[in-house]
Amino acid sequence: MKKKKEDIRNQILKKVKYYRNSRGIIFFDNPNNQFKENIVLDNNELEVLLIKLKRSRKIIVTTKHIYSIDKNLTTKILAQDIDRFDYMEFINGEKIIEGESKIKIMLLRFKMNFRIGNYRIVQRNGSFTELIIWRTRFADCLNGCIKKLKFVGNKYAAI
Repeated sequence: MKKKKEDIRNQILKKVKYYRNSRGIIFFDNPNNQFKENIVLDNNELEVLLIKLKRSRKIIVTTKHIYSIDKNLTTKILAQDIDRFDYMEFINGEKIIEGESKIKIMLLRFKMNFRIGNYRIVQRNGSFTELIIWRTRFADCLNGCIKKLKFVGNKYAAI
């Protein structure tokens, strides 16, 4: 089914509207916020939001792709290729708890309570992109974007 790229962007933004006033998350539906990255977008693609993890590490969500920028390395992930978004502290937590010191166990509990640490965007072919996220709101916003982007990417084609 075909849908306007502005409508697809609004549909994704509706999912993450709770993070609108968060520091470090920039929405591109406002004309004051301009897209300043050196990424060439397709004709049927529109930028949705930018998450600034650090000064040199960013995540850009568009209506078709997720771009992970780490200094000069840019990783482009197509929405239809995304399989899942994993929180690695939870997955590897059982291995750490067995026979580790109390300090490491307390650090793991702290990370799991605040949902910070290592995340992976796993693609259907088994490859993944590793992200280190130190703010809960960034992880939650990216999780909402990925869920909606997978749905929109599989259902609609932008015009």
